[in-house]
Amino acid sequence: MSDLLLPRRGVIVTWTTQDFLPKPDYAGGQTADTFKPFAVGLVQLGDDVRVEARLTEHDPEKLDFGMAVELTMVPFFVDDEGDEIMTIAFAPA
Repeated sequence: MSDLLLPRRGVIVTWTTQDFLPKPDYAGGQTADTFKPFAVGLVQLGDDVRVEARLTEHDPEKLDFGMAVELTMVPFFVDDEGDEIMTIAFAPA
C-alpha cells in the first residue's frame, strides 16, 4: 500500500436522487418532517479511482453525466452533543 493524493475535481459517471427518508439507523438525524431529498453520484477522479458521494445539487434538471464537479465539505447533521458533523460532497465545478 501507498498514499496517493487524489484530484479534488472529477466528473459524474452516474447519479441518482434519494427522495425518501433512509431506513432507521441512518446517521442523518432527519425525520419524515425534516427530510430533504439529496443526490448521490459516482465521481471519476482522474484515471485513479471512482468514489461515491453526495452531490450538492439534487435537481435532476441540473445534473448530467460527464458534468465536472469539485470536492467540498457540507453539514451532515448535529449530534447529541450539539456538534455539527460534516461530510464530503461534490459541487458543480
